[in-house]
Parts: sequence; structure tokens; C-alpha cells
Amino acid sequence: MPNKILILTDSIAPPAFAPRVVSLCRHLTGKGWGCAVFSDREEGVPSFSDACGTWYQTAYYQSGNKRQRYIADKIFDAREKKFMRFIESQVHVEDFDVILCSTCYYFPLQTTYRLTRKYHKPFIVDIRDIAEQWGKIAYNTFSVGSSRWLNRMLHRLFSAVNIRRRNRVLAAADHVITISPWHQEQLRRYNPNTHLVYNGFDKEEFYPKEVRMHRFIISYAGKIYNLRFRDPRLLFEAAGQLLKEIPSLQQDLQLVFHVDEGSVLPLRELAAQYGLEPYCDISGYIPKSGLLTFLQRSSILLVLTCKSTPEGAHGIMGTKFFEAMGVEKPVLCVRSDEECLAQVIEETDAGLAATDVESVKRFIIEIYREWQTKGHTHRKIKNKSLFSREAQSEQILQIIKTVI
Repeated sequence: MPNKILILTDSIAPPAFAPRVVSLCRHLTGKGWGCAVFSDREEGVPSFSDACGTWYQTAYYQSGNKRQRYIADKIFDAREKKFMRFIESQVHVEDFDVILCSTCYYFPLQTTYRLTRKYHKPFIVDIRDIAEQWGKIAYNTFSVGSSRWLNRMLHRLFSAVNIRRRNRVLAAADHVITISPWHQEQLRRYNPNTHLVYNGFDKEEFYPKEVRMHRFIISYAGKIYNLRFRDPRLLFEAAGQLLKEIPSLQQDLQLVFHVDEGSVLPLRELAAQYGLEPYCDISGYIPKSGLLTFLQRSSILLVLTCKSTPEGAHGIMGTKFFEAMGVEKPVLCVRSDEECLAQVIEETDAGLAATDVESVKRFIIEIYREWQTKGHTHRKIKNKSLFSREAQSEQILQIIKTVI
């Protein structure tokens, strides 16, 4: 009999995409495992399925009053309870050898915990983000009412309750997996069996290709949401100075941003402050089908982040960095987090995690000279294979095997 794994996750389909889960499922089925994957779709998100495994989706927030459902979820745990009933209506949980929960923050940790206690199954938690990584700043929270004071109070209350419940699940798990050294250090407080498995790139979707371009393109494609967390000011200041110092850049340079809808206007206003409007192309998300070509045509790929501070963000290692690794393009991280991401950039020689304008200028000039010579750019990544989705799925598989 092949081993069978039950996988619970928050969301599979874009925009809240979980390629880590998809890659793991493909890897496991390739090894002969049976996989059933359950997720809860976000509002407006289409269904998702894959040739590997069996996929089930429900949608707690896609009917009824969203605010009422949010309150019912936070106070009465309605979403988790509905999710558990849905799973039990679709499969026989007792037939599975192990349960794995892969989550961003909280959902569906409680469903996992209840299923494992009810059916006496070993379980592993793969937790990709935690509330503490944003410090004291609330990040992308849902507003219950029009009162800022009320929303802040409710957010603090819900966060405190969710963190306490999360920690109970983490302490009970056989193993915990997370995505950065900082996260690993934090979560070991609750479970000493906490393992580091970085995010990464799918080598079939992100790979290098020599594409000669007539423009020197510095680009970013991804979420920003808040310029405090993903701040391009060092780049803008450096570019403004270089345009005055190197006349040829005035014909060659193009800054391209494909970002979430809410960030388009703030980013355009910021570019205008630095006098870079003629050189900037700022618009909404690029379709996934065009992302690889967009990355391959770029000369430098941006990774936007901010410095890690006691009150601020920690351990943020977005997928944009790993996609840049996959296509082997020079990475410019602005501003350096001076923490986990900067360390990996240095260890892999992927590019620069910048702390000042002068270092950004030197890096841009170096890559610009390469582009002038060859018409394209390329970065040899050290230990690149360690950051592939395949390698990471194998890491997770080895952890899973220890509990069966």
C-alpha cells in the first residue's frame, strides 16, 4: 500500500498562490504517494487543480456578508469548523498516514489540530509567515468598521487570541517547518523540532535565457502594498544621480514596475519626487504567462524590502528573490534587511543588498557596463540547486518520513 498524505492549506490559486504546496504534491506523487489537498478559496479566486494528487476547495468568504463571516470566524471559529466538516464529508481521514498543514499565519491550523486529535494522526506544520515578522505594525488587516480605534483594538485582540491558539498547535506538532533562520529561531520557542526549508524557484518555470535588449531595464514584478515595507527610494536616488553623471543612461535606462493596483499611484508619486517619470513604466500585475519573458529581458531584478529593526519587519524572504535566482539575473535588494535575506544574497553571490546610495550606484554601473558589452546580463549563482522547489520538496519529504 502506498503512503497517503492529507494536506491542508490556506489558499492554492493566485493571487494568494502557494507554489510550495503544489511542488510538494508533485514531488510526493512522483515518489508513489497518494495526496489529497484541501484549501479554502479567497474571494474572487478561481478553483485550482493539478494533475498530481486530488484537489478539494471550499469558499467560506464567497457567500453571505463578508464582515459578518469575518466576525463569526474570529469569535466562534466558524471558518475552521466549516472546513473540518467539508474535509470529513469528502475523504476518510483515517485512511491517511500523516497530515500536513501549510499556512500563511493561522488558517487552517485549528482544523489540522482537531483532525489529528480525533483520528490520532501524526502531523507536521509548514508555516510560511507569522504575525511577529511585522513587528508592531499591522500588515494588510481586515477592517471591521469605520472606526480606526475600534479596528486597532479588535486587531490586537484577534492577533493575541490567534497567536495563543497557533502556539498550542505548534507545540503539539511532530515537526514544524518554516522559511527563514529568523522564523526558525522564533518558532523553536514553541517546538524544538523546527526545521528551515527556504522558499525557492521552480526550475521548469524560471530558467536563464540570453535575451539581448536595446534598453537597460531595472525591473520589479510583485506586491508592494506599503512603501514602508518595500521601499525603492535608494534606487530612485541613485538612478537620479547616475542620469546626471552618465549621459548615455538617459537613452538606455528604463525602470519597470508591475505591482498591485493600490501601489501604482504611490509609486508614480515617488518617482515624480525624484524626477524619474520619463524613465519609469509603472502599471498593474503582469500575467503569469508573461512573467518569465519579462524577467529574462531585464538587466537587474529588484527585491524590495526594508531594514530589520526591533519594532519592524523580520525574516522577509519573498519569492521575487528566488525567481531572480532561477533566471540567473543580478539582484539589487533595496533596502537591505541586514538580516536573513542579505546573508543569503552574499552567500550565493546573487547581487547586492544595499545600505546606501553609493553602493547602489557602483552596482548599477558594474551591471550597466556588462550590458553595454554584451547586450544582456547574467549572474552565476552559487549553490543554486539548493534553492529549487524540487530540492526543498525532498527536504520536506525526509521530515515527513520520520513520523510514519
